[in-house]
Amino acid sequence: MKKRMIFLSLMFSLLIGCQPSENPKEVVDPSPITEEEVNDKEKPVSYAIEDIQQIEAPFDSFGAVVEWLNDETVLYIMEASGKSEVHAFNVLSGESTLFFTSDSPILTVEANSTYDLFAIQKAPSFTEGHLSVVDASGNLVANWEFPESQDIVYSWNPYTNKHIAVSSFHEDWTFDGYVLDISSKEMTSANFTNPFVQWLGESKVGYINWDQDEPSLSAPLLSYDVRTGNSEMLMDNVIMYTAFSDFVMTMTRDMEDEMVAEYSFLDILNFSNVHQFKAPLVSMYSNYVTPFYEFVSATNEFFTFIPTSSGTVEGLSASFQFISFGLEEGEKEVLLENLENKPIKFSPNGQFCLYGFQLEQLIFIPEKEMIDLVEYS
Repeated sequence: MKKRMIFLSLMFSLLIGCQPSENPKEVVDPSPITEEEVNDKEKPVSYAIEDIQQIEAPFDSFGAVVEWLNDETVLYIMEASGKSEVHAFNVLSGESTLFFTSDSPILTVEANSTYDLFAIQKAPSFTEGHLSVVDASGNLVANWEFPESQDIVYSWNPYTNKHIAVSSFHEDWTFDGYVLDISSKEMTSANFTNPFVQWLGESKVGYINWDQDEPSLSAPLLSYDVRTGNSEMLMDNVIMYTAFSDFVMTMTRDMEDEMVAEYSFLDILNFSNVHQFKAPLVSMYSNYVTPFYEFVSATNEFFTFIPTSSGTVEGLSASFQFISFGLEEGEKEVLLENLENKPIKFSPNGQFCLYGFQLEQLIFIPEKEMIDLVEYS
């Protein structure tokens, strides 16, 4: 049942279109940075790709790698004796320990930006959703139930790290919006116009205001204050966006070439343009393909996939470049060629990147090499 639920959740996210199927977040190194550590970042790391250990798991029991616990430890899902388990695996030592267990299938695990709290999505049935929050030791902190829910999507607030925006879908795919407060364990209704929201501040979320009656390739970007209920238009003709602590990234069409995308990095306070780069656009049915991406604050870099040419997704399945874009110098670097546009998830320090629909591969950024993280038995 768990694998079927994971498949349905992934397919639903992909069919929505113009929204990433994973929850991109700003990857923040949770430890304070000293002057010595800043100097250390300029030195080569003390390990190599040959030092990376593999998860050995039975094919029928393995679910997926889902998240980072810290710089060197991933969390992955297993089925065992009728239970769903989250295990912690150190990619350098090869040590594996039990992190969390549940009688219900576990679908996702998502850390907040400081990696001290983890949201765990569970599905006791096809019409009920649960969301639990645990600490870095796997101890339960809070728990919420969503009855009559076919699926939920959620987003951590990186400005407080104590709030989660949740959209709970019904059978007809209408939805209810909520804001969860981890400290008080309260759940407050929120009047989200779009279920796929991301936080733009301590009390504001952003969303693209798609017109469901007249589908279009782009739409206005709006903000909604969960405290006051006020909405505000921020920008027009947006294909995709995401918010990080100090800026907003938007993807729009180039004014002179409709098959070219402009990635703009805007100051979150006044929406002034800080950096920008262009890339080919790829279409999929009536939408554009929105590449997976993530921002790593430890290195101040934005990572994503860039198609080698414009066209349709059918002809470009493995024709993407995996690139980094430095927010300090405003320069782009190609890390790997000929990859598919698949989910990515970075370690807090930016040295490792999980890759794949089960995050089953590992990219070692310093050496620009990729290996299989999971070995099936």
